[in-house]
Amino acid sequence: MSRRALIFNSISGSVLFIVNIVVAFYMSPILVKVLGNRDFGLWELVISVVGYMGILDLGIGPALVRFVSVADGKKDLQDLQQTMSTAFIFFVIIGIITSLLFLVFSIFPHLIIGDESKKITHIGSVFFLFGLNALVLFPMRVFIAGLMGVQRHYFINNSRAIITVIRSVVIIILLHLYPNYGLIWLVLMESISNTIQCFLFVVAAKKDKRLPPITISSVSLKKAKELFDFGAKSVVIMVALRLQNQSVPLIIANVIGLSHIVFFVMPNRLIEYGKELSTALGLPLTPYLGTSLGAGNNFEVEKKWLQTTMSLQIVSMAMPLFILFCGENFLSLWIGPDYAIAGRWPLYILLAGLVADSLATNAVRILTVKAKHGKNAIIWFSLSVLSIPLGIWGARQWSIAGVALGTTTVAVFGNLISLYMACSVMKVPLLRYFSSTLKPLFFPLLFLGLSLWISGIFIMPKNYLMLFLQCTVSGIIYLTTLWIFTLGNDIKNNLCKRFIRS
Repeated sequence: MSRRALIFNSISGSVLFIVNIVVAFYMSPILVKVLGNRDFGLWELVISVVGYMGILDLGIGPALVRFVSVADGKKDLQDLQQTMSTAFIFFVIIGIITSLLFLVFSIFPHLIIGDESKKITHIGSVFFLFGLNALVLFPMRVFIAGLMGVQRHYFINNSRAIITVIRSVVIIILLHLYPNYGLIWLVLMESISNTIQCFLFVVAAKKDKRLPPITISSVSLKKAKELFDFGAKSVVIMVALRLQNQSVPLIIANVIGLSHIVFFVMPNRLIEYGKELSTALGLPLTPYLGTSLGAGNNFEVEKKWLQTTMSLQIVSMAMPLFILFCGENFLSLWIGPDYAIAGRWPLYILLAGLVADSLATNAVRILTVKAKHGKNAIIWFSLSVLSIPLGIWGARQWSIAGVALGTTTVAVFGNLISLYMACSVMKVPLLRYFSSTLKPLFFPLLFLGLSLWISGIFIMPKNYLMLFLQCTVSGIIYLTTLWIFTLGNDIKNNLCKRFIRS
C-alpha cells in the first residue's frame, strides 16, 4: 500500500468516527423526544436483534478481507474471483435466512418483545422492513471486503460519512412532518441508505480493474472450506462480543419493559465512546508488535508491549475519570435531568468495566500477535453466556442497575483474566506490568481526578460551555503533570525538536 493511500485511509477512518459521534450526539435527544421512551427502546431492541443476526456471518467477513488482500498481493485474479464469488453466494443465503427470520418476527413480534408488542401499532412493519434490509446488508459485505482488500477504505469511509449526514437530515425532516411514523422512517431510511451504499460499492468494485466480476461458475466448495476454516478462528470471540453487547436490550425489554432501555443505552453510549477511542488509537499496534515478533527479538516485543500499553493508558485511564466527574452532567444537558438521574447508577457501575478494560487495554492484542488467543476467546465466550442469566437476575433484583452490574461483572473478570494470560505468555509478573504501565501515570491521574472534582465545584457546569471549560482546564493540568512525572527526558527532547521544526 502506498503512503498516500495509507494516509487517506487513516484520515477517512477518523473522519467517519467523528461524523458518527457528532450525528449520534445530535440525533439521540431528538429520537428520544419524538419516539418516546418505549419506541426508542424498541428501536434499540431491533438494532440488537440485527446485531445478533451478525452471528450468522460465521467469521466469513473478517476472513474475506484477508483472502482478498492476499490474492490481490499475489495478483491471482482466479483465486480472487473464486473468493468473492463463493462469499457472495454465502452472504446471499444468509441474507435470505435473516429476512425469513424477520418475517417470522413481523408476524409474531411477541417472540422478541413479549406482551408489549400488542400496544405498538407499526411493530410488524418495522420487522418486515428490517427483513428487506437484510437482503442488501449481507451481500454488501462482499463488495466492502473487496474494496478493503485493495486498500480503498477511503472510498468506503467517505461514502458512509456523507450518507450518514444526509440520512440524519432527512430523518429529522420526516420526524418533524410525520412524528407518528417515527419508527417507520428510521428503518426505511436505514434500508434506503444501505441500498445506496451497496449500489456505490458495487459500481466501485466493478470499475476497479483489480477486482474480477462475480460469477456462479467461479463458486468453489474448496474455497468455501478455506473461508470457513479461517473464519472459525475469529467466530468464537465474535459470538462472545455479540452475546455480551446485544443481550442487554432484550433482557431489559422482557424483564423490566421497553421504556426502560433508554436509561441503560445512554450511559452505556458514553462508556462505548471511551472504549472506541482507545480501540482506534490501538489499531496500528498489532502489525507494529508483530514485526518485532517476526524478527525473533522477544526482549524488543516485551519492551514495545509495555511502552505501547502505557501510551494507550494515558488516554484510556483518563476516560473513566472524565466520565465519573462529568458524565452525569453531560447526560443531563444532552438528554435531560430525569435521564441523568435514572442513569446515574448504571453509569457508575459501567465505569468499573471501563477501568478493567483500560487496565488490560493491550492484553488481547499481544495474545493475538503471539497466536495464543484461542483459550482466551473460549473464556470470553463462556463468560458472555454467563452474562445473560446474571443480567436477568440483576434486572429482577435491582432493575437497570442490576443489568449493568451483571454485564459489568463479566467484563471485569474477562479483562482481568486476559491481562493475567497476557502477562503469563510474555513472562512478565503482574507487579512489573503495573509498575511499568500504571505506576508512571499515578500522579497525573491523581491530579486529573482532583482537578475535575475541584473545578466541578467552582465552575458548576450548567451548560455545555462550562462543562467544556471544566474538561479543558483539567485536561491541561493532566497534560502538564504527564510532562513532569511520566515522560522521560528523551521523549521530551524529541517532542521539543519536532515542535521547533514544525
